[in-house]
Amino acid sequence: MPSLVLLAVALLISFGVAAVTGASSVSVSMAPAIGSNSITVLRGALLVGLVGFVGAVAQGATVTRGVGSEIITGSVSFEMGTIALLIIGLYVGMGIYFEHSIPVAFSTFGAVAGVGLAAGSEPNLDYWSLTFASWIGSGIAAVGLAYGLARLIEYVPESDRTDHLIDRGVLFSGIVFSFIGGGSQVGLAVGPLVGTVTEFGFGILPLIAFGGLGIMVGAWTKSPIMLQAVARQYASLGQRTSLAVLLTAIPMVQLIANVLGVPISYNHIIINSIAGCGFAHGSGGVDRRKYFGTLSSWVITLIGSTLTAYALFSVIQLV
Repeated sequence: MPSLVLLAVALLISFGVAAVTGASSVSVSMAPAIGSNSITVLRGALLVGLVGFVGAVAQGATVTRGVGSEIITGSVSFEMGTIALLIIGLYVGMGIYFEHSIPVAFSTFGAVAGVGLAAGSEPNLDYWSLTFASWIGSGIAAVGLAYGLARLIEYVPESDRTDHLIDRGVLFSGIVFSFIGGGSQVGLAVGPLVGTVTEFGFGILPLIAFGGLGIMVGAWTKSPIMLQAVARQYASLGQRTSLAVLLTAIPMVQLIANVLGVPISYNHIIINSIAGCGFAHGSGGVDRRKYFGTLSSWVITLIGSTLTAYALFSVIQLV
């Protein structure tokens, strides 16, 4: 059984990852509403934190179990989980330092896979197939669904009443997305410790609540800066496009993460949704250079976190 001191260190890293997730990924859900002045930045951050925490506790078990027990055959030990969290924290920290968005879902999957393979565990090919199929399929589906929704919303006549309804729809969708986001993202931070808390005789609910608290703290303390920046981007898209993006992302994240238990990146869904809306408006989607640059960073993160975790755990085993 691991010492309480080492467990405290692992939990601290996990809390930090959850806080970063709350400040970045989960908080993005409220950015369109802030961009349209439907809600202030501080109220949006407060709402994201509260709703994200509730969503984490209510729906976070599926992804948490997926990360903690499905990526590899066998359980993730304390040592494996701690090294995985170190790698996740490293990549998240690199993203903050270089001011580049690092997809936590990809670094989490890669880190757990890396330590598992180094420990001699076999990859759970069924789960890997489901995960990769979900990642690829969701990107394609997001483009198509957002395209259809954007074209459909274009047919709604413009008036003060419809503009108000769309504005309310963006705010309500942001709240729903925050709830779904809490459930889908908390497992990325606490999933590697599922085996550890089981070893201590605890269920995963306290662990999920702990991660949800991290999301709430991150949303309250750090998300206002992120929200202001992202809100300006959504404001340039327009209310109707923002609504199409949210209505695309909500069911896809809910299905992939909270139903199937597959870790999913917010940015992955949102960027492809924006691309679909761009095609619908005849603008050719997002900038191709930026799009493929982002795609490359996802692949590099997945492969890099896997190799880094594998190498570090292999070295520790030799000591």
